[in-house]
Amino acid sequence: MLQFAIRGHDLTNINSIEDLGIKTQLSGVRNMQLALGISFPNMPSDTSNINPGMGNYFKTRLAEHGVNIAILSCYINMIHPDLATRERLLRKFEAYVKNANYFGASMVATETGCVFPEISYTTENFTEEVFQETVQVIRRLVAVGEKHGMMIGIEPGLNHPIHSLEKTARLIELVDSDFLGIILDPTNLIAAESYANQVKLVEQAFESFGDKICAVHLKDFVLENGAVKPVPLFEGQIRVNEILSTISRYKPHSFVVLEETKDAWIGKAVQRLTTM
Repeated sequence: MLQFAIRGHDLTNINSIEDLGIKTQLSGVRNMQLALGISFPNMPSDTSNINPGMGNYFKTRLAEHGVNIAILSCYINMIHPDLATRERLLRKFEAYVKNANYFGASMVATETGCVFPEISYTTENFTEEVFQETVQVIRRLVAVGEKHGMMIGIEPGLNHPIHSLEKTARLIELVDSDFLGIILDPTNLIAAESYANQVKLVEQAFESFGDKICAVHLKDFVLENGAVKPVPLFEGQIRVNEILSTISRYKPHSFVVLEETKDAWIGKAVQRLTTM
């Protein structure tokens, strides 16, 4: 048995927390990955804005609809080249870690950024120097997680400094903490030439550092012009049954977050998932 979740911002035309709770409930999902700034762009949610009352309000209102905030998102460019901007972003993330418990979240999630101000693919992300710099930043964030008893969920991806299973394993070795977790998104780690090995990749991830995997993202895809393009779940080439079977074997009751499956597609996907 797994706990399926959605990203709050995969529901569109959300005008209030009440909307978010109702539409999540109607989709048949009880768990959410919440990105405040994306779901509610007009609500101040920066470093000085996030607070215990805000967390309690979101937690209480969503609970009225049987919805739990499993993961609090704070996706930042943690290695932003402008150091003043980087510090501002890191402090925002740390504020989210400090307040995540009031939202009822189990972890705060982020990817590992880019050497450019705007996150994009560049081989400059893959140097040893950038890897070590990323490790130092994650070590800082994990220390804040330790202080507040909150898991830091790091999501590897091909465009980022932590871009492979090998780099992820090295990160875990260098940041030795129970409060470092890995959010595994298999689709973020495959390319057109490697998509056929997707199930093997998931198996290898659990064999290598399964004790650190704190959630999984499930994102379907098709190949378009030699690139991996996200599509709603069950509309592409991800091998859902085999991947879910692997997750269940290693991490029963784990959070599995549907990603890039939006609006009406969510209910359709959940119906199929719960009858598999």
